[in-house]
Amino acid sequence: MFHRNTLLTYPALLITSSAKGFEALGRKIGMRGKEVAKWVNSASKNYDLLNYLAVKILGNKKKLTLILDDTLVKKPYSQATEGCEGQYDTKLYQRVMGYKALIGMITDGTISLPLTSIFLFSKDIFPEQKESRFDYTKKIILKVINLFPQTKITVVADGAFATKEFFRWCVDNKIALETRIRSNCTVIYKGQKVAINKLKSLKPKGRQMARTIEAMWHGIPIFITAQRRIDKHHNETIVFQASTFEAKPIEHVRIYRQRWFIEQFFRTAKQLLGLQNCYSNKVETQENHVSSVLLAYALVQLHRKKKRLQTPEAAIRAVEFKNSATFIRYLDLLDHLIH
Repeated sequence: MFHRNTLLTYPALLITSSAKGFEALGRKIGMRGKEVAKWVNSASKNYDLLNYLAVKILGNKKKLTLILDDTLVKKPYSQATEGCEGQYDTKLYQRVMGYKALIGMITDGTISLPLTSIFLFSKDIFPEQKESRFDYTKKIILKVINLFPQTKITVVADGAFATKEFFRWCVDNKIALETRIRSNCTVIYKGQKVAINKLKSLKPKGRQMARTIEAMWHGIPIFITAQRRIDKHHNETIVFQASTFEAKPIEHVRIYRQRWFIEQFFRTAKQLLGLQNCYSNKVETQENHVSSVLLAYALVQLHRKKKRLQTPEAAIRAVEFKNSATFIRYLDLLDHLIH
C-alpha cells in the first residue's frame, strides 16, 4: 500500500487544477477532502524531500546552475489571509493581493528541480522580521553549496538581483554569478567612466552574436557581456549581462539562458499545478501548499525525463488518469521512488 506522504504530490498528478484539489484527490482514493488535507506535510519536510531528490538525481554532476527568482502568488480575494498584502503585478500594471515568493531551482541543463521557497513579507506585515530578500538569497546559495560540496555552482538571476551589495558579496565569497544588468549602468573601463550602452568596444561586430569585456562597477571587478538578438522580423536588439567570473561570451549567454527553466516552472505551476489555488487564511498552510507544488513539479520533471518527454506539460498529461485503479498504481510507483 502506498505511503500516505506520497499524497503530498496532489497538485502534481493532478489530476486537477481546480480550487478543490483536496476534494478531487479524495474522490480518486475514496476519502473526504478534509481527511486528505490533514496529510499534507509541513513545508520544511517537503523541502527536505526536495533536497534529497536533487542530490540523488544531480549529486554526481561536476557543474550545476542555481536559478533564483521571485514570483507573485496572487490572492485577489484574500484580504483576511495572514501575511497577504498588496503586490505590484507587472502584467496587470497594478497592485493585487498576494504573496511574493523567492524560489530556488537547481539544473544541469536537462532537468530542473525546485529546492526551496521563501515568502518575502514586508515589515508592514511583520515588523519583527529582520531578514531581507538579500539575506534569504545568501542563505539559499550557501545551503546549495553545502548540498553539493563537490560541484561547481553557478548562480543565475534576473536584473532585479544585480545590486552592488549582492555582487560584492559573491566576489568576496568566490561565488560565480550571472545576471542581467541595466544598459545605463555606469562602469569604469580603461580608466574612463561610461554607461554600458555607450561602450563601443562591447558591441558585437560582424557575425559576432556576443562580446565580453572586463570593467569595474562600484569598485567591483565584473565581466559584462553584450548579446545581439534578432527577432523573426529581423529587428536587432542588444541586451547586457554581468558576471563575477571570466568565460567565453557564448558561455555567458548559454549560462544565463538557463534562467528560462524557472520561468517554465512559474507557468506550469500556476496554470496546471494549482500554485495559487489555496484559500486557507493561515500563512503556514499557504507555505505548505507552495512547497507541495514545488515537490509536485520535481516529480513531474522526473517523470518527464524517465519517459523522454519534451515538456512538463506533456508529463502532466501523461499521468492524467481516468480511473482510480490506474491512479493508485501510479501512487505506488511514486512511493517507491520517494522511499
